[in-house]
Amino acid sequence: MHPAYAARYRAQRRVTRPDYRRAAVLARWGYRCGYCNAPATHLDHITPLAAGGRDTESNVIPACASCNASKGTLSLAQWAAT
Repeated sequence: MHPAYAARYRAQRRVTRPDYRRAAVLARWGYRCGYCNAPATHLDHITPLAAGGRDTESNVIPACASCNASKGTLSLAQWAAT
């Protein structure tokens, strides 16, 4: 890859790190799913990033794999209605 293209590619792929720590969020919730209280292994964005949600600590909640997968990019209201 040409160096100029490589620099542009790296700039486009740059991801900012969130201001929160995954382990701290999980620990605060006792490693339990915020939706069903099962053991949590994931973090879920309450308002999905795809729907304009932000990657901030106030918008993430621990979730079990099942809840995280079933909620996907739905809002809480949409998910609760399913």
